[in-house]
Formats: sequence, C-alpha cells, structure tokens
Amino acid sequence: MNLENIKILLHDPPLVLLGRIFSRAFGNIISQEHWCVCDRPSYAYGMLRAATLARYFGCDKVTVCEFGVAHGGGLLAMIELGHKITKATGVKFRIAGFDTGRGLLKVEGYKEHPEVWSSGDFALVDVEKLKLRINGEAELIIGDIKDTIGGFVKTLTQDCPLGFVSVDVDLYSAAAHSLECFNGDPESYLPCVPVYFDDINFYFCNHWCGELAAIEEFNQNNRSRKIDIDRTLPGKRPVKFTRWYSQMYGCHVLDHPKRQNSLSRSSLNMDQHRKFLSGQGIL
Repeated sequence: MNLENIKILLHDPPLVLLGRIFSRAFGNIISQEHWCVCDRPSYAYGMLRAATLARYFGCDKVTVCEFGVAHGGGLLAMIELGHKITKATGVKFRIAGFDTGRGLLKVEGYKEHPEVWSSGDFALVDVEKLKLRINGEAELIIGDIKDTIGGFVKTLTQDCPLGFVSVDVDLYSAAAHSLECFNGDPESYLPCVPVYFDDINFYFCNHWCGELAAIEEFNQNNRSRKIDIDRTLPGKRPVKFTRWYSQMYGCHVLDHPKRQNSLSRSSLNMDQHRKFLSGQGIL
C-alpha cells in the first residue's frame, strides 16, 4: 500500500477503516477499487470504468495507454490491474505506454512550466530492462509523442476501442500531442473515455499552462470531442476526499454512433432507470 492510501486510512471513520482493511485483505478488484485500497487507485478506477463501459456497449476488449512511462511503475501497474479486472469482468486489455526515452524534451516558455520542470527530467533509465519486465504484456512506444501518436491512432479499432488514458507528461506540448490520441474514427473509442491527468494540482497550475492548457485548447479545437471533469466522483464511495478524484476527466466522443440514437430496450420508470444505470456501473 502506498503512502497516499496510508494517509487516507488514518483519516477514515472507524467503520470505513474496517471496510477498507477487509476489502484490501479479502476483496476482489471491484471491491478494492470501490474502497480505494488499490496501489494505483486512479488507474484502477479508469481501467475498471473502461471495462464496465465496454461490456455496456458490447465490447470484450479495450485499449488503455499511459503517456509518460518514466521508470515504468505505472505501466507495470496497468499490466497487473489488467489481469485482475479481466478475471472480474471478462474484458481483456491491450496496454500501450509512450515515452521519449530521454525524459522531458525542450522546456521553454511559460506554457511548459519552466519554473518547475527542466529538460531531461524523468528519463526512462533502462528501456531494455523495462521491456524484459513487461514481458510482451504491453507495448512500449519510444520516441517523441508527436511522431508516434499518429501511427498508434491508426491501430485503434471498433473491436478494441480506446477505453482509458493516463496523461503524465508534465509539459503543455507533450500533453497536447498526447490528446491527439482522440483524433481517430469515433467507433475507435468508447463513447466516453476516462482520462487521468497527473500534473494539474500543483500551485502553479492554471488553464493557460501545462496539461490544463492542453485540455482547454483541445476543447476549443474540436466540435465533437470534448474533455470534461468526471462528475461521478466520489459518488457513493466510502472515501469522500482523495487527491486523484479531481484529476479524473472524461473525453466525450459526441459523434460516436452510440450517442446518436436511443438504446433498443423497453421503457423504464424512474426507479427502474436508476436501478438499470446503477447495475451497469454508469452512475
């Protein structure tokens, strides 16, 4: 369990604390994600949400990716989480990680937060060693994202749509290129793709710099793809306050066919509708 989870545990009411301890010891990934006791809770939430939405829309496989691999901890966590979520839901994962292999590229101008970052920060120490640890269970895509993202988007398919994205690239320019992953055919995505932004909560953050600026400009430049905050958190979760809740967004693919016409099902009253959505994991 990481330091953030330990801090959360120490501030929990007694009954919540007992529930979290029990879930950590005996629960499956669905229970552990609900009680926020996973080591990478934002990744667990995003990947489980992707699996739930995939089943809801009739897919049995989704693509997930991490922009900014660095030492590889997040990518390895995705692999481990993928096994657990597949076991719980039946949905399989294609996992891809993007990194320059050389750390942060050119840091220049206010939009790149030069007051915080420097060129070369967070270099991927040993690419070959990480590939051995990955053992073929994820794709490691090395190079400047602006040069590699186009080829990746072409590989997305309706049968394995993009379902979750983590953006941990620090710089505005790298974040802007990362969001080009949403420029493909609408059926290459879930109708709404959960997105985690790692670098939007430090003191210098604002909508004119860094990853927040990349989000703003993406929304300005796209009529049918819009990135907005995730409005379901914390919802009915026992843990009401944790940092990553405010870092979860969703990319709404408004031109997706599933968002054009109503589902084929019988009409529901208000109670039936809420029960239906809750059962599908949509609320």
